[in-house]
Amino acid sequence: MHYKLNFNCILALLFFSVFLLHWVNSILTYCKVVYAGIPKILFVATHKDKVPVEDVETRRALLYSEVEELFKDHEGRTHLVLDKQIFVNATDKNDQEIESLKKAITELTFDHPCWGEKMPNACVPLELEIAEMVAAGKQILRLVELEELNSISKVSVLDVEQLNDFLHFQHSLGKLIYFDTLQLRDHVIINPLLMVEVMRSFVTDIGFWPKKKELQQTFRRMSESGIIRREDLYQIWKQKDFRAVLPYKEFIFNILIHLDILAEQRRYDTATGSRLPVENFFVPCMVTERNTTSFMEKECTPERAICLAFVFKGTVIPPALPNRLISACLSMWTLKQYEGRKLLFSGFIVVSFDKAHDVVVCVEGNKILLYIVHKSSAGLIVQDVATGVKECLVTTMKRISDFYQSTIHEKHSQQLPFHLEYSCSQLTCFISEEIALQTNVWVCDEHSQTHRSRNWEVWSQDKRNEQCEQNCPGLSDDALYQRPSDTELLRFSMKCASSQMYKLVTYLEMSEEWEDITHNYPNNIKVAKFLVLSKWKEMKEKSNFKDLAEALTNMDISTHVLCQVRRVKIAETDIPLEYLDCIPTDEILDALAPQIGQIFFQLGAELGLSIANLENIQSNNSQDLAAQNKEVLFKWLEDRRTVKPTIRVLVQALVNIGRGAYCFKRNSKECGS
Repeated sequence: MHYKLNFNCILALLFFSVFLLHWVNSILTYCKVVYAGIPKILFVATHKDKVPVEDVETRRALLYSEVEELFKDHEGRTHLVLDKQIFVNATDKNDQEIESLKKAITELTFDHPCWGEKMPNACVPLELEIAEMVAAGKQILRLVELEELNSISKVSVLDVEQLNDFLHFQHSLGKLIYFDTLQLRDHVIINPLLMVEVMRSFVTDIGFWPKKKELQQTFRRMSESGIIRREDLYQIWKQKDFRAVLPYKEFIFNILIHLDILAEQRRYDTATGSRLPVENFFVPCMVTERNTTSFMEKECTPERAICLAFVFKGTVIPPALPNRLISACLSMWTLKQYEGRKLLFSGFIVVSFDKAHDVVVCVEGNKILLYIVHKSSAGLIVQDVATGVKECLVTTMKRISDFYQSTIHEKHSQQLPFHLEYSCSQLTCFISEEIALQTNVWVCDEHSQTHRSRNWEVWSQDKRNEQCEQNCPGLSDDALYQRPSDTELLRFSMKCASSQMYKLVTYLEMSEEWEDITHNYPNNIKVAKFLVLSKWKEMKEKSNFKDLAEALTNMDISTHVLCQVRRVKIAETDIPLEYLDCIPTDEILDALAPQIGQIFFQLGAELGLSIANLENIQSNNSQDLAAQNKEVLFKWLEDRRTVKPTIRVLVQALVNIGRGAYCFKRNSKECGS
């Protein structure tokens, strides 16, 4: 019996230590360290009433000695208050140690460097009015109600700027919740505990699942697939404990999406491209199943992938952060299916960036690993894709980190809780970004393998510079022996002067085909250039970039033209980010089609349509240019199984063929979008 009690005690301490580490790491990750040793973390033991009186002191000593041992080498040791060993019976308000706890909190408060600073008192009346409303059971105010409450104050009335400052300051203190964004700024949550109830309603452990059979099925489905339906959440909120949420369900939904707790599973009408009402939502934080597919072993290999890591200061990353990053990925890209399963698991997701590149995000210890996987070879990963994905996720990580850190002090005055590291070619060793940018050669410890700067420069392409750098070595061997895609041939044809084409097709042994094509397209030399290169790829089984490089060399033209072909001029637009990842409506595409002009072939190729498709479209609409462009656009919309046909993709295609983002923006404005 004595052994059994000790064994149970050890298990309890292990369980308890995991949670302590989680909360300490969370606090130190999300709280800005403005003053040395601040914030302070005080530990309080509870359930003293469950321990025999004669064993209380023994249990107290055991608990706090375990805490001391657990954090003896922790980087946040200076933040921990371990000299006040408080052990309370929380069910007894007369317990003397509760008074000791109050005294300890008061002393720590008085010791805070901010204690005694003068604060403006103009906001006090409004703060007191809000406190009275919360005490009376009010949870949420419309912004106009708060403005009215301020305007009728008999003591002091805040002007518009002061009221805005008041809302942001009170939000930073956690006294209310207010997000100054388009969909959320009309409401203020004056009782932040409401959001605790919202989260508790569906983000909860199996032991706290509702007893009702239908709701049990909802929670089981959510833990297995990460998906919950809108109506399921409504049913959850109809429970007695959560009915206060129902009157504000749309507002609460928007907050959960804003916080990346929910990610929309978007659906579109396959005929029109119009967005359909959202029925399902991803809830990554509720997914408990680990990745059991063979994707990482078979697909994400050193031969086909590159990797970087977000490395955090703590030993464990607080789960909320990677879960929010996964939600953000779901909102930007299409979730990949592999071996018949959607690749969304606990701490792991794979999405498709385009038909050649997949993006993997997974959590390992104190790292969030980002992989880009090419369908053929790591050497073929487009630098602009790698740079764009990295910048997108770094920006997202900064946004998420900023949200959790205090906004009382100036933003970005504190370093972020993570830094970047680039992997070696074996995807196992890492070098910090700071060191990588200062060196041209790195020998990784584990493999004693030499890596040159081009191994990590793929993540940091200068998008402002369309030309090659002075020391550019040209295309890698992997790329040289790769067959060009139709899109790459299109870009190459656009860079070839018409006067040079006869010489080029001669070197490619395509002179006769060039004569036939120019005869069929006498008034469209741009299409003819593209078609003869496509014909060359079709006829020459072993056609590759090396053949093009040799032809250019014979013509005394720099082969760095091919480097530029494999680059993408990133589209610059002021279209709001929340619209770029949406699918354009049929109304927008109908308005855009007549404005594109005689480049439907180029547009179709950029959007990934086959030559056969484009020739059929031309044949079906030989005298109607607008109809050709319209059919190209709607044919592009049809294939959404692998890559989401977003406004971002369409704008990028228009830029690539020389039409520019303004062409799309002008027409979308005319449609009122």
